[in-house]
Amino acid sequence: MVKKIKLSHALLLLSTCILISCASAKLSSPKENPAAQSVQLEGEWWNQRHETIKSRLKSDPELILVGNSIFHTLEEEDRKEVWTKYLDQYRTVDMGISGDRTENVIWRIENGTLEGINPKVAVILIGTNNTDGNHYLNISTPEELADGIYKICSLLNQKLPNTEILLMGILPYGYKPNHRDNINKATNKLLSSFPKKNSKIHYIDISSEYVDENGKVNKELMPDYLHPNAEGHLLMFKAFDADIQKLITE
Repeated sequence: MVKKIKLSHALLLLSTCILISCASAKLSSPKENPAAQSVQLEGEWWNQRHETIKSRLKSDPELILVGNSIFHTLEEEDRKEVWTKYLDQYRTVDMGISGDRTENVIWRIENGTLEGINPKVAVILIGTNNTDGNHYLNISTPEELADGIYKICSLLNQKLPNTEILLMGILPYGYKPNHRDNINKATNKLLSSFPKKNSKIHYIDISSEYVDENGKVNKELMPDYLHPNAEGHLLMFKAFDADIQKLITE
């Protein structure tokens, strides 16, 4: 009887130690960064857009645009001049999907959007939806967002080792100073260091093109203080056309 009690006591102690050990391991394990995960968005329209982008890859693009609605809206009717002036010459494929965050772009890269192509340049503009607390439950910190964007660059390097990356700083948001824009600016400071870590990354910040002399977003270029209109998109590609040409001809 005594032996049975001692055995039971020993098993109880062992179980307790295991539980404490597991709990400690869980507490000490690093927190996963949501901005660097791979997340497929639900919704038929999103999946259709993803498949549409994949169907365009047969054009053998020299230039691809990786991002969210700021690129997606380039396909609106009044943006034709942007294409005839700057994009058609490179057989550009627009890979923007409205509403995408870094985690959605990561999923798309891992699921077919870079297969069978060898573009000379990839322009990446992503991140503003990660700091949007009005439409999303999770807001990324500057560090989380920068890590998510760096993962996108790294995945692109792996799949397209010959492609140069023109990484854009997140564009300004809002008419008045706001928390979202502050996170975006802090993220841009982190992004600006990426070329030191990876020679394939070339950072450019054209935020100043969209603000007036008082530092406020120019409504004539961004009517909703977030998305460039036709004039704003023309200004965007004019601002770094020389950079694209240089990277393509190198």
